[in-house]
Amino acid sequence: MNKKIIIVGCGWLGQQIAPAFNDAGWQVYGSRRNHAAAQSLASPILGITLPLDNAAPSAALLALFKDAWVICAIPPGGRAGGTTDYLVVLKRLALLCQQAGSKGGIHISSTGVYQGLTGEVDETAVLQVAQPRVALLAEGEEVLRDNGPWLTLRLSGLMGPGRHPGRFVQGKTLSGAAHPLNMVHSNDVANAILAILQHWPLPQPYYNLSAPQAVSKATFYQAALEQLGSTASINFTAEPTEHARRVLAMALSRDTGFSYQFPDAIQALAACDVKS
Repeated sequence: MNKKIIIVGCGWLGQQIAPAFNDAGWQVYGSRRNHAAAQSLASPILGITLPLDNAAPSAALLALFKDAWVICAIPPGGRAGGTTDYLVVLKRLALLCQQAGSKGGIHISSTGVYQGLTGEVDETAVLQVAQPRVALLAEGEEVLRDNGPWLTLRLSGLMGPGRHPGRFVQGKTLSGAAHPLNMVHSNDVANAILAILQHWPLPQPYYNLSAPQAVSKATFYQAALEQLGSTASINFTAEPTEHARRVLAMALSRDTGFSYQFPDAIQALAACDVKS
């Protein structure tokens, strides 16, 4: 029987990580909520339509999810491209996996769950759930963990082909020049998931993923602009408008032996698309 991975909510990240799974011998499926989007997914992804509505799952869908590993990359609501019925959709996905007999799931969440905290934060940090964004992310993690064998990966800001950080900041004024940067390359996300699958089950319910070498926002974004060939300088506000926070992300390495391909986020810039 083929090893199956189903990436639910297969957007930019899903399309970046799928080739690594294929190279490792997995058959990779990617779901979107409408047929046209599902059919647009390129090889090696096999596109499937998965609206996650109230309809009972078909026999074919249950057969597909049986014995599969599921990666939930559904974006939360509250931002452009997010899912407004996020928690409902997560619950439906968890129930589908239970009914089908999936092997387990990896939930892609965000280190935005640490919003409002200051200093160094790891997976043991007490979350400020009074903040709406934090509450949504934390509840989404809990919905899945309460309904099956799920593990959460909390990702820092994503970078990779088609997502060059230098393009994020061109012509903008940023806050917190001296604040720590928290980002991770999509290659490291793929390799982290493969490490998790090889060592399942893991002792923690959630793990951070962020390039571990410390670098300031000013240093990183200036390097990003230079890597694009720009001679411009980054503008920063005189006073920070956000908390300084560094995400510690070595627990996964401790528990699986996972090694970052890009421990230095500046080094990862060369592995981002610089084409216009």
